Amino acid sequence: MTSEGAYPHGVGRPGAVLVFDADDRLTAWNEAAEALAGAGRLLVQGALPEALAPLFRGLPPGHTVTDWPLSGGGFVRRTAGEDAAGGGPAAGADLSGRLFAAASHDLRQPLAALSLLLGALEGRLDGAGSGAGGGGGKSATGRSGVLNDPAARDLLNAMGNAVESLRGMVDGHFDLVRLEAGLVQPDIGAPVVNGILTRIALDAAPRFDGRGLRFSVLPCSVRVATDASLLERILQGFVASTLRHTERGRVVLGCRRQGADLRIELWSTGRGLQPDQQLALRQEFQRPGGAGDPSVIDLGLRLACGLARRLGHRLEIDSTPGRGTMLAVLVPQAADGADEPPPVAEPGPADAAAPAPGADVSRARVLVIEDDPMVLEALGALLGQWGCAVVAADSVDAALERLGPGPQPPDLVISDLRLKGAVNGIVAIRQIGKALDATLPGLILTGDTDPMRLREARLSGYPLLHKPVAPMALRGAVARLLGRERLKS
Repeated sequence: MTSEGAYPHGVGRPGAVLVFDADDRLTAWNEAAEALAGAGRLLVQGALPEALAPLFRGLPPGHTVTDWPLSGGGFVRRTAGEDAAGGGPAAGADLSGRLFAAASHDLRQPLAALSLLLGALEGRLDGAGSGAGGGGGKSATGRSGVLNDPAARDLLNAMGNAVESLRGMVDGHFDLVRLEAGLVQPDIGAPVVNGILTRIALDAAPRFDGRGLRFSVLPCSVRVATDASLLERILQGFVASTLRHTERGRVVLGCRRQGADLRIELWSTGRGLQPDQQLALRQEFQRPGGAGDPSVIDLGLRLACGLARRLGHRLEIDSTPGRGTMLAVLVPQAADGADEPPPVAEPGPADAAAPAPGADVSRARVLVIEDDPMVLEALGALLGQWGCAVVAADSVDAALERLGPGPQPPDLVISDLRLKGAVNGIVAIRQIGKALDATLPGLILTGDTDPMRLREARLSGYPLLHKPVAPMALRGAVARLLGRERLKS
């Protein structure tokens, strides 16, 4: 943002974008907004929407003004339509998509660092409780007493839940903006649903565990006709809604065939829904278009509805007051290979969040490549807490320099997907391996939401975790990779 509050992303592009906070005060705008008549005197930090109304009165025919609510309060006002430069609604949508994609990535970085640092702090609590690192005497006893304070533990758990809730809102809001802007284009394939369930288990298991809920995922080898990334986001919307409405008991994710479709169902215990609430939700699920009524449907289900419409999948809900709720998405089974098993190397979702048997995270030499200093420091702190020897670098060149000429390559490379310059994380891991003449196991972390980049990451063969990653999900992935590599040797 410039000193005058303008976003530089809109240079040369049609479509004015103005951002308002929860108090309806103007906080930011792009340079297209500065080209509106009267902008020079009206565009000031803290201006109210009513004071800015004259900006939109002289728009040419065919231009529209749209307000998009932000999940944390406030809204974005955007104009779209043809202009003298030959742009059109698609260009305005492209501007908004770029703006929100950049904001999404930038917001995930401090969230990722905070989540990792909370994991490191929890490790110190556990270490103090077991006497690890204590030297005896008054100092060690005092430290252990403070760190084992139940109230401190409760505060740490509450902080972790708050981070996960914020992460869900960030993910949901930015995906919803992309969906409503027409920037989501499905890529229909025939993925094995087990791979999708595995990624859901990796991501969701620590979150349910943090709430004291038992979470189970039942394997399924059926192939379905869908976009794997978008179906995964639908299920993540189910998970977010379930976490919000389930206080106790158990949550189960599983599948069953229904004619030519596969029903993927998420069952949860809890307070359930009253008949009028169920009816309202079913009406939203059956709505032919639009994003739904925010007063009826939460952000997770709102996103799931929009994505299901985009894919042509049907959503269903069933609930019993006081007993629990079932959410389901019906996905067509793929015409060919519907019963083919998943690849042998792919872990089953039932144990996806658990470390591989025999894998020892401690004493591993881990190379971390991350160009955000906060996240790099947090990753180093967490891996160090687990007993890893961490080599931290912000680029491939820096990584090779810090590894040195020694004959022993790292046991594992963890890299951000989006790095500075032309090299991304996939290329970085391969370049490191080539330079060291070794095939290195790698893990990709990303705060990116661009479907093409995520698809490239998944096709690379390296496991992919989304920022902010839950510490236990990261530990599980690291343990499995180290366990496989040590089994090979």
